[in-house]
Amino acid sequence: MATGDGFTSRLFTGLAEHLAAAGIGTWRASGIYQAGETAIVIRAVPPSPDRLITLAAYVVGGGHGNASTTQGVQIRLRAGKDPRDVDDLADAIFDLLDSAGPLTFGGVGVSQAYRQSYSSLGQDSNSRWERSENYYLDAERPTVHRPY
Repeated sequence: MATGDGFTSRLFTGLAEHLAAAGIGTWRASGIYQAGETAIVIRAVPPSPDRLITLAAYVVGGGHGNASTTQGVQIRLRAGKDPRDVDDLADAIFDLLDSAGPLTFGGVGVSQAYRQSYSSLGQDSNSRWERSENYYLDAERPTVHRPY
């Protein structure tokens, strides 16, 4: 298997592309962004640019014998010194994802996406406001042992 071919890689790359296609941020697999952009990255929290969307996977639960799974997605947001900026970014993501489906991210079928929780993370050392959003993706993840 080549890098990027796994379930999580395909799902998260597809999610990043979906956010970018909606105009919420900029996705570049290279991870190189300009100062005025809203970067979309996977797992990293780079010091720049100021506006940032970080996507990270966490386990929620499996289908227990079938291919259905719930994939947790932590969406960590960072924006400017006005707290409304990070809230506006979170609202744009909520409007796009909450209760959306069916979707396909990187070839992975997602029957529904929904926000589970969110919390303010306060300000970072550069006085930029941060926020954490937790979304669940009900997805299909067939394996040799769970083909359907």
